[in-house]
Amino acid sequence: MRTSYKKLLLLCYLALCSNVIAQEKKHPAAIPPDGFQFSGLWNCEGALGNGKIHKSAFQGSLILDGKWLELSEQDLEPATGYVAKYLIGYDSQQERLVEFDANNFGAAAYTSAEGWTNRVLTMTSPISDGANAPYSADRFLYSLTDPNTFIVDWQISQDRGTSWKPGDHLVCKRRAGA
Repeated sequence: MRTSYKKLLLLCYLALCSNVIAQEKKHPAAIPPDGFQFSGLWNCEGALGNGKIHKSAFQGSLILDGKWLELSEQDLEPATGYVAKYLIGYDSQQERLVEFDANNFGAAAYTSAEGWTNRVLTMTSPISDGANAPYSADRFLYSLTDPNTFIVDWQISQDRGTSWKPGDHLVCKRRAGA
């Protein structure tokens, strides 16, 4: 009887350990865990960091077997001609989410080790020590407010990411019928 009890205890312990290991191996996903769908067309309105009106159109889709999020943006106001493609997915080498921002004015990369937390995904740039850099770091916050609305906030830091100042702010609503 005692041997059976010890075997049962050992099996429970091994099951618990394997469950902990499985949980530790989970990595952040680009897709929100609560079923929010970025796929479709979005009308976005808000303000630039200087307070001027900012309007853009977004298109979202899942790519690469549904593991990566692709967002395309085209600014409508101001009419600067800004277009961008953002790709967000998990990089197993860095063990974090990465965002590639390719646009007609340049490019940037952002990362997040945490992934989605309380319906917010924060993607942060590397720290820059360049003397000519307008800020030392920047980040994008993607916030989900309801099934048909998400918010994109761009923030900058002058002090290596210890405090953040608001920049651009967009509220994106799913287009009717899209």
